[in-house]
Amino acid sequence: MKTKKDINYSFNHTKERILERYNIKNLTMEQYNHMCQKILNKQNAIEIETEHQDNDTQIIYDLEFMHRNPIRVVWSEKRQCITTVLKRG
Repeated sequence: MKTKKDINYSFNHTKERILERYNIKNLTMEQYNHMCQKILNKQNAIEIETEHQDNDTQIIYDLEFMHRNPIRVVWSEKRQCITTVLKRG
């Protein structure tokens, strides 16, 4: 059975990766939505790289989060949300 990769899937995956890679615990849906809005509004989001795929475009951003050093996130143009968090450096 194929997993439906919707906003809830992306949130849960991002929540796991932000804990694993930045030790940020208990990411809330409100915080996640705020991060997504920052990218949509081009607010404190620095574009690093764009990758065009067959059915989507993914953009890597460094994004300010909770007044920490920026975190690196992957944005899906198709889904209009953050899909994961990467380690910086």
